[in-house]
Amino acid sequence: MRHWLWIALLALGCGSREPRSETPAQPLTEASPAGTWRASPPEERAASPVERTAEVAASVAAPEATASAPAPSFLKGQLHVHSAGSYDAREPPADVLRFYAEHGYRFVSITDHNRVTLEPSPSKDLLVFAGAELTQNATVCDPAPAPGFRCLFHTGAVFLHDVSDGQQLKLPFQQGRFAAYDAQLALAERLGGVGMIMHPNFHFAVDERLLARLVKRGAKFFEVSNAALDSQHPGGHERAESHAESLWDGVLSQGLLVYGVATDDAHHFSEAAERRRQMKSAYTGDRGWVQVYAEPNERSIRAALEAGEFYASSGVELARLERSREHWRVEIRAEDGEDYETRFVGRGGRALARQRGAIAEYDPRGDEGYVRAVVRDSRGRKAWVQPLQVPAP
Repeated sequence: MRHWLWIALLALGCGSREPRSETPAQPLTEASPAGTWRASPPEERAASPVERTAEVAASVAAPEATASAPAPSFLKGQLHVHSAGSYDAREPPADVLRFYAEHGYRFVSITDHNRVTLEPSPSKDLLVFAGAELTQNATVCDPAPAPGFRCLFHTGAVFLHDVSDGQQLKLPFQQGRFAAYDAQLALAERLGGVGMIMHPNFHFAVDERLLARLVKRGAKFFEVSNAALDSQHPGGHERAESHAESLWDGVLSQGLLVYGVATDDAHHFSEAAERRRQMKSAYTGDRGWVQVYAEPNERSIRAALEAGEFYASSGVELARLERSREHWRVEIRAEDGEDYETRFVGRGGRALARQRGAIAEYDPRGDEGYVRAVVRDSRGRKAWVQPLQVPAP
């Protein structure tokens, strides 16, 4: 039985148009090294399923780790952000990367719409991975959208290789919802990358049945939180996240496994203040990210993501995390004046336990189907810990 234990002491939409589309275990001690990962019994992390034949990151990222590289730790990363390479953003890619470097990020993938944007890293501490947001925006699709909504199907493609700066990645129009996402995932895979279902709530692009089909087809990730477009949900940002979690629980309850990421989907940086003065939406950065337990190189980060060795965050940080099929312990890096509630969730979205305070623990009984955890602070910021199937499949 696969049995993982995490111990972490942390330092610390979108637019194309085809016929109808639109352009626009050892004992734990407080002295454990920061970010230590131990498996019990000892196991080796599976290698990334795609052996890269050409490292695009070599030309756009800081150098890969060497024999003297730091041990694995939690690395803050951004998997969905736009630059002037997108029709709906204006910020130069160099300025986008500089923003994330200044905010402590260790890796970024610029995901412009149907276009690869390659830009050298501004810092030796920031890795830059080739990516794109594969985009089909249309007015018709099957099943049809509700009145007043459109067919906006977007898949993030990250860790791409054999691509060039400015390369267009348009796909033929697909009227079926599943067919559109299937084609996007297939293109991401052909380019050696990983596909992520973006903002499923936006125009209600993805329901539980469709997400389950996509997971069965091979999708491993979806956005449980999109800092930009969740604010466009008819019920507001909190309602959007709640709906995304319901999708997640519905799929997990079928015995399927998919991981949830949080992203910025930022479009506006230097122009954000002016947009606010004009009473326009400003989709800014550093509001949603992932913390991935890995070495600071592409191969390790990708493998860790695909193994679920990360948590997603919209502002809550964890100080210590133990995660196994026998015991969970979540310790929050608490901020003065903030209250915290941790909710452990199982089959059907059922709350297995709710605990207030900076520390929460849960011992799985073995009949939960799966266990995941979400921490919420008094400002509504969250951290989502990835699910483990219980018992192991």
